[in-house]
Amino acid sequence: MVKSLKIILRRCLNRKSPRKVKKVTLITVTLLFLGLITANEELDQKLNLEGYWFAVFLPLFHEEAVEIIKSEEGYQAVKTIGNVYVPGGEIGLKIDRNFQNCKGVSAGKGFTNPKFSGGCKIKSVSEDLIVAWHEKGFPDLFYRDLSSSQGSFCISDFKEKLPEKGLEKILELRPKAFKHCLACEGSACRMKLWPKGRESESLICKKLFCKPVKAIQKYISSEDVLNVGSGTTSVQFTFIINKKGDIDNLNITSYDGAMNRKQVKTFTRNILSSLEYIPVEINEKVYEIHNLRGWLYWNIRDDG
Repeated sequence: MVKSLKIILRRCLNRKSPRKVKKVTLITVTLLFLGLITANEELDQKLNLEGYWFAVFLPLFHEEAVEIIKSEEGYQAVKTIGNVYVPGGEIGLKIDRNFQNCKGVSAGKGFTNPKFSGGCKIKSVSEDLIVAWHEKGFPDLFYRDLSSSQGSFCISDFKEKLPEKGLEKILELRPKAFKHCLACEGSACRMKLWPKGRESESLICKKLFCKPVKAIQKYISSEDVLNVGSGTTSVQFTFIINKKGDIDNLNITSYDGAMNRKQVKTFTRNILSSLEYIPVEINEKVYEIHNLRGWLYWNIRDDG
């Protein structure tokens, strides 16, 4: 079929009548459409998204475990632990097979009047990260830490920080959880990966060792960034937390949106430099935490 289309396309290109030009355009669009379908089908076959993930709901930071299950229509994110609105075992998000559109569930207290609403677009999908953007301009993030991942996922919101009231308890628990949560060689440590059924331990370890105590607490306007226009940008990156409790070894792995790569790296570095962590000190020895990764987005508003 593809060979026949190529022959037809070649014949049309050799003719210069307006009618034939329209046919060329139609065939080109058709080929692009078929290519898009094929690419999405290959993506669906290549990726295995089934399993346990963590869902992060922004801008009101909330993180919970979900199970992604494949269906005839696509994928479904099922809540493993519910809340007062959507109980455990119910579907929270539906993703189509083409990884383009999604629908999120909303309900009243007690799961009254549940309904799935559209206006949700899949902007990024990989074996360990899914980004779904809602029409209101806020994303839902789904991540999981695999042995093939570039690191343990620890940053998804530059305004997230540990509550001050809980810092004393965190410092108390760190020595007890140190070997349970981290694998170290010398002074360089890595966050451990947790198997199915131990998702809560993963969240506890991240709260103890890779969440900041200080973060940015304001919206970003164009006045905060020189020579950068307004618009939304998202970025994936890897990093380490050094012995001083600062982010170091920043590496941009991918980005999308209004900024170019140089602007993205500069701006991401500036944001992350505002985050502060409690240095990991156990028995008078200070450690670094390696193999960390994150995803951030920002919408620079033009206040002018």
